[in-house]
Amino acid sequence: MFSLSRNHIFPIFVYVLVIFVITIMVRVFPAGVLFPVSAGIMFLSPFIAGSRVEGLRWNTRGVVVGLVLSFFILAGYLLLVNKPFNLRAVSLSVVVFHLFFVSIPEEVFFRGYLQEKLGNNLRGVLFVSFLFALGHVATRCIGRGCSGYGYLEALLTFFPSVAMGYMYIISRTLWANILFHFLANIVYTSTGGL
Repeated sequence: MFSLSRNHIFPIFVYVLVIFVITIMVRVFPAGVLFPVSAGIMFLSPFIAGSRVEGLRWNTRGVVVGLVLSFFILAGYLLLVNKPFNLRAVSLSVVVFHLFFVSIPEEVFFRGYLQEKLGNNLRGVLFVSFLFALGHVATRCIGRGCSGYGYLEALLTFFPSVAMGYMYIISRTLWANILFHFLANIVYTSTGGL
């Protein structure tokens, strides 16, 4: 079981505050304002909280490990969903959006900050993955409103988060995670989701 210590309270408070603010923003702001501002909040909050984000230094070996793992994990996903891969469904704006407004800020926040603070071990990965999925439920479903399928889709983000948490432990660079997160979102989009 994951036990909380006094060192865990502040990062969890930061998480709750960030997710709460973004969830409220989803209801108030148009997408053109929401995404850059929420990405900025997620990216900057660890620094504002006085933390040093680990893993931002380039590590070629870690990136290669991340790319190899990405290939096998995403190939497995494509075999599992058995849907056509349509890269034409992914525009340049979708690529930019997923790289700069999703993958980079989420990985800095969830792996570079929360996982570093809550534990770079199996328990930490599982707990941060739970928070990752819960954050997706809050921002996507509570903020916007979604059906049962939307809730399921948000909850299922737990599984790629576990892969990203493990990838961060073995690669020690956020760039491996950012690449995997980005590629996973592009593959997911190009197959039309689940």
